[in-house]
Amino acid sequence: MTELRSHPDKYLIDHLREVATIATCLVSDKGYRFVLANGAGITQQQLTDLVWIAGAFHDLAKATSYFQAYIREPEGVHSHLKNHAQLSSIFTWFVASRYCKQQFSDKLLSELIPTLVLIAVKRHHGNIENLEKELSFSNDDLENFSEQIRSIDNESIELIISELLVNCKVKTSWKEFTAYWQGNTFQQEMKDFKIMSFKFRYPKFDEPSRITLFNLFQVIYSALMFADKNDVILDETRFDQKQTNITKRLGQFREKKGFNIAQTEIDRLKNEAYFNTLEHLEKVFKPEQHLYSITLPTGLGKTLTAYAVADKLRELSGNADAKIVINIPFTSIIDQNFDVYRQVLGTDSSDVLLKHHHLAEPNYKDGSEKVYDFDKSQFLIETWQSETIVTTFVQFLETILSMDKTKLMKLAHLRNAVVLLDEIQTIPYELWETIRKSFLSLGESLNMYFVLISATQPLIFTPGENITELVPNYQKYFKVFNRTRLHYHAEAVSFDSFVESVSNYVCEEPEKDVLVIMNTKKAARTCFEQLVNLDLDDTDYYFLSTLITPYERKEIIRKIRKKNGNRKLIISTQLIEAGVDISVDTIFRQLSPIDSIIQSAGRANRYNEKKTISDIFLFEIDGEHQRTTSRIYGSDLILKTKNVLKDFNDIEESNYLKLIECYFEEVRKQSDETSSTLLDAILGLRFAEIGLSLIEERKSDSVFIQLNEEAKAVWEQYVSLYRAEGLTPWELKARFSAFKSTFYDYVINVPVPYGETKINFDSEQLFGFYLSNLEQQSLFYSYSATDSTLNTGYNTNKQLVSI
Repeated sequence: MTELRSHPDKYLIDHLREVATIATCLVSDKGYRFVLANGAGITQQQLTDLVWIAGAFHDLAKATSYFQAYIREPEGVHSHLKNHAQLSSIFTWFVASRYCKQQFSDKLLSELIPTLVLIAVKRHHGNIENLEKELSFSNDDLENFSEQIRSIDNESIELIISELLVNCKVKTSWKEFTAYWQGNTFQQEMKDFKIMSFKFRYPKFDEPSRITLFNLFQVIYSALMFADKNDVILDETRFDQKQTNITKRLGQFREKKGFNIAQTEIDRLKNEAYFNTLEHLEKVFKPEQHLYSITLPTGLGKTLTAYAVADKLRELSGNADAKIVINIPFTSIIDQNFDVYRQVLGTDSSDVLLKHHHLAEPNYKDGSEKVYDFDKSQFLIETWQSETIVTTFVQFLETILSMDKTKLMKLAHLRNAVVLLDEIQTIPYELWETIRKSFLSLGESLNMYFVLISATQPLIFTPGENITELVPNYQKYFKVFNRTRLHYHAEAVSFDSFVESVSNYVCEEPEKDVLVIMNTKKAARTCFEQLVNLDLDDTDYYFLSTLITPYERKEIIRKIRKKNGNRKLIISTQLIEAGVDISVDTIFRQLSPIDSIIQSAGRANRYNEKKTISDIFLFEIDGEHQRTTSRIYGSDLILKTKNVLKDFNDIEESNYLKLIECYFEEVRKQSDETSSTLLDAILGLRFAEIGLSLIEERKSDSVFIQLNEEAKAVWEQYVSLYRAEGLTPWELKARFSAFKSTFYDYVINVPVPYGETKINFDSEQLFGFYLSNLEQQSLFYSYSATDSTLNTGYNTNKQLVSI
């Protein structure tokens, strides 16, 4: 037994025991509750036993002589018989089947659960297929398995199995398995299950039960993959969950900032909303109620209020050490919010507070100031080994609604977690039904609590039925404010007429800061160029779009917020709508869905600091602009917006809530009538079809812009790295991670025009990027360190001229 190895430096028995131990530690605590509509289900102990079985035997077939030859001499020539996952999965199924027959009176469950365990083990390497395909084995497969079985030393493997089953409720042996295998019934049993049980009986479960079973599989799969990676990557097993008194830290932070002493009416309302929400939560909380909402206008401190609610939910649910997962729709907002949480908690320790998105630096530092190396840091970050995690909607939703292994590994850690979803209205209505049913199921199955946060609360859930509002009499906060007023121009105008309206206004109101929001980058750039030609005195011009680098965007936001005596004229795409902390006097907005319009209004008179009500002028621009708007937002949402707005000309902020509610009532009807292929795949356990995309897939090319000496230096560092010889892809990734965040501050992604294979640019690609040199700036990119009127980024209209 001690001769068999799972890895060059690890014995097989040790690896199997350690993986089983880590996996069961993940699921053995309170929190899981997998109960079906017919009353059948799986207990905490049964889940723990099944996860032990999966972990204990997930690599058992590494005992073959073929794998042992490979692990001792990896560079040698080896046959495919060294592969171990499939035979390991069959033995695991064999053990799990015997266990389930003892434990479950429901025949379908006793057959289904072992197949789920089989698939989890079979695909702990490689991509997962649909359930029916995963249970299909060819005659060649069966012959290979038989050859592998014959190559295993019976005495050694019997010792491993007996040791791993010593405390398990099921007893079996390698001898029993080989006798079963020689009976040639395995293939027939798989076929019978697929036809009789899965095809005919499984669909008779109701939807909630099938989503519960999907969650059960995800937890088993997650626990196994996490434990396997943990044993290989980490030198230690980490289960020391932090338990910070966040409520106390918030109180100290608020006092330090002077928030507890109201200086203005907005301050008073913030305090009232903060404390009344927490008090109301204590009154309405029920352990079985897993969905809550916080609905407050822009500028009333939702960030701190929601964080306090999360900590209070941990206390009330009896899970004071549960994780808090804060989800924000855009990476551009994460950094500023993360800094607030860091100030509240007063620490840089990653096991207390963690930032996770695709551009975040993979440096994990624990409370003792120990910084982990790249592979350990990446693993700890990707599996959310922290008390408070600040991340994106994409990261979270792909954890629960996809089969991406790097995302799914963290799921088993989320039992009892409190999940905050900020700006929830950004979720496409096509996903509402799937999210509604998934959240309700995860609340029951993993005891997770969800808090949906927005000034424009969508009707994903039915208020008072399956979600509880935490802000008492939240409507009054919308009625109190009269910071902005919306003017809707029902008749569509030409683009030139729209620009003329803006031009006339900025000339007539020389003291007012003005923000213009367009629906496309092209329209925003054209509008900016025309307004710059006005050449107004004492006016700073700023252009914002994703076709200028993140470095520039951050600098522009900083300059907009800084008072310098000049009036500011800002032309932007929708990227400025959510979470950007600026406040202007007036907004001109191209027609968009109502939730987007109201979010835009939050950039005007944000703190009620302006002398008069701020005006929001809403225009529909005709021709091609109408068609592109419909493509971006969907013609159905634009039509619903126009239908809701048609009865209004001027709308005071105090009436925005009614506008929002009317709009989302219409969107909910649309959502209920929209079929979901994602939900259908989950219900049918069609794993290969379970995937999530919140961003429209369109081919783009990346361009690196050397704006300054820092950009030039980081580009040279990148080139030097990728020209280095002898580095593995893993080593390249690790070294790049050290400067990845700075590097991408100077990168833009330019959509490839439809019908083309690449973008227009005046250089060739180098290591995956087009390059604009500091010394010789690209003709396609406009930037000046001193003149903001020239900073319009990549010009999509420019064409290469052949010489």
